[in-house]
Amino acid sequence: MIRLALLLVLSLPAAAQEGLRYRMQVWMRGDSAPMETRFRLVATEGTTSHNRVKKPRMGGWRLEADRTQGTPYSQALLLGRAERLLYLAGPSPQTHAEPIALRFGNRSVPVWSLEVPGGLHASTVLVEVAPGLLALCDLSARFEKGDLARIELHLESLDGTGSLAPAEAGTVLLSTLRAWAREGQEPEESASVR
Repeated sequence: MIRLALLLVLSLPAAAQEGLRYRMQVWMRGDSAPMETRFRLVATEGTTSHNRVKKPRMGGWRLEADRTQGTPYSQALLLGRAERLLYLAGPSPQTHAEPIALRFGNRSVPVWSLEVPGGLHASTVLVEVAPGLLALCDLSARFEKGDLARIELHLESLDGTGSLAPAEAGTVLLSTLRAWAREGQEPEESASVR
């Protein structure tokens, strides 16, 4: 019994560290230095319905900022933007497998491309973090008008992907890219689909 309790206590920090670690930088027009944060995307369990028929529900995610790094007092603002820029879902019609892989530590993951709407100065790369599960790896976007000049979002490490599953709002990045292309600049509210 004591061994089991000790094993559970020792395994908690490892499980708590699971997720995808990202670095985000945002340049506002006229600013020479970017606002920056590092955060972890952690999977959350799916919701359970109270209906008679229990259909499987997709989970979600939550973002946890590393408050020791980045621009002081900007984490909430940056995480609010980051929620609209992520992809954690299966392949969609806009995604295409590429014949290359990226290495994260000792792990090699397949690369997928994501179509970007025409007229948008953006590039995206997805990686397959689990069989049939794609996650955003890199996003780079520049804007010619508006307060926002540039956004960079990069996956820095895979801290464990065993608990990751497609998220209910896992394709929110697609809506954001379409809104950016429609408006020609970063939208404030139209892309908050979560």
